[in-house]
Amino acid sequence: MARNRKTRKRRSKSSGLGSIFAIFGAILVLTALIGAGAYLAVNTEDEVALDQNLCPTEGARGTIAILLDTTDELAQVTKTEIRSKILEIQSELPRFYRTSVYTLNENGLKREPLASICNPGRLDQMDSLAREGLTANPAMIERKYSEFENTISNAIANVFQKKFEAAQSPLLSSLQELSSLLTTPVDIDDEKYTAGRNEIIFVSDFIEHTDVFSNYRTGINIDAFKNTRATEKFGRSYRDADINVLMVRRNNNGFSTLQLANFWAAVFKQEFNSDIKSLQILPGEV
Repeated sequence: MARNRKTRKRRSKSSGLGSIFAIFGAILVLTALIGAGAYLAVNTEDEVALDQNLCPTEGARGTIAILLDTTDELAQVTKTEIRSKILEIQSELPRFYRTSVYTLNENGLKREPLASICNPGRLDQMDSLAREGLTANPAMIERKYSEFENTISNAIANVFQKKFEAAQSPLLSSLQELSSLLTTPVDIDDEKYTAGRNEIIFVSDFIEHTDVFSNYRTGINIDAFKNTRATEKFGRSYRDADINVLMVRRNNNGFSTLQLANFWAAVFKQEFNSDIKSLQILPGEV
């Protein structure tokens, strides 16, 4: 009988040690879970509420407005180059920036954009936890970004299916009006997503032709420009937005496209107290 009591004591000791190890293991697992949860909480971005255009509900960090001049026909090679440039700009757009596509015709700017949508963020613009699917849904991120890409691409394609022709080209008034429409950039947060600057990408041959001023009448004579009411009517400062020009090449008897580009650079500097940030001449002539 004594032997049986000793066996029960050994079993009781063994059972007690097993319980201690089980409790210790549970504490380790719990500690690891708490640590992982704390790490995710610290490193997870705050979710930004988006509207139906994939823009933050409080506003975009900045707007890239693409203004397409539809007053004169474009060669196919020029359309291809324009589309390529716009898609390149779109691919480099920071997260929570808006892209809007506007057109102008003989009546001036069409105030309602053909498309206006924000970059909700590509997967490679997210942190590593989001890319790994720990704090976000990668499939949903890709779906939203595809919507952003397709919206702009389709808008450009639709414009290029139409015929471009007009009796006049009110370029300066359209540019001025668009610059006044752009909303003020906002901070989404104070670290990663700060407010930027608005930008206008002006796609045009930049040959102004209205009753106020016409390059066809006076060519590229800046004194002739000064003697019109153009400065009075269109001479606002563009300090609140960067102006970038994709200039369509045209064959003109009186002046070359490069001379026209230099003319407008001087006008903006001297008469509008502004700078054209960049100007690139596109290939092709109808």
